[in-house]
Parts: sequence; structure tokens; C-alpha cells
Amino acid sequence: MLVSHADPDRVLALSFWNKQEDAEQYQREQYQKIHDTLRHLLEAEPEVRTFDVHTSIGHKITAEKAA
Repeated sequence: MLVSHADPDRVLALSFWNKQEDAEQYQREQYQKIHDTLRHLLEAEPEVRTFDVHTSIGHKITAEKAA
């Protein structure tokens, strides 16, 4: 979770999924529970946006650390 220094009331949360099906399952089964838990802290409804990651070096970093 990231908090902006320019606007400390704004929070950015990122999640990454290996498969689109996993993200969709989270949206269906977990998102609403988390949203309901945090609702009293929100001044506005969260904006949910979805993007595809086309390039990743995360697997290379993990492999190098393991070596």
C-alpha cells in the first residue's frame, strides 16, 4: 500500500495475480468483505482499475537471490 506525500488521504494499493481467473475469483469472493471492513474509513468509493502486465523481471530477481 502506498500513501502519497502530496495527499496523505489518498492511498494506492496494488495486487498482482498470476492468472486472470485468480483476480476474478478474488473480486467475486473476497473484495466485498474487505471493502465492507474498511468502509467506515473511506471518504469515497474506491476506484478499481485493471491492467495487464506484459513484461516482468520479478522471476529473474527471485532466481538471482536464490543462487
